[in-house]
Amino acid sequence: MTLSPDVPESLVDVAETFGLGVALSLMQHFGGQEVEFPRRKPSAELVKVLGEGVAAQLCHFLSGQRLYVPHGRSRMRRLDVQRLADTGRGRREIAATLGISQRHVRRLANRPPDQLPLFPDD
Repeated sequence: MTLSPDVPESLVDVAETFGLGVALSLMQHFGGQEVEFPRRKPSAELVKVLGEGVAAQLCHFLSGQRLYVPHGRSRMRRLDVQRLADTGRGRREIAATLGISQRHVRRLANRPPDQLPLFPDD
């Protein structure tokens, strides 16, 4: 399965096994937190977010592990800057649209792209 480059490394296995939607739901609801996946019954919060079946399967998959769930905002912000720049908008307009400083827009726009893996799995 080819995943979007937006999936953080810590959630790649979850996204490949349960789908991108599950990984994104975890990021949306638990972003920036460490989540413990109990060996037996999933927590009420996990059930509320993912549903009982998926939460139980995920707890079985990650049995007893603690997983840091990144919020992914910085990566998304960089993609937003790139997308708006590609439409011809200036950095001042991009900063106003995204609610960030022009300096931060410049930093994100000038940052080199993420390096591709040296030895890809495929």
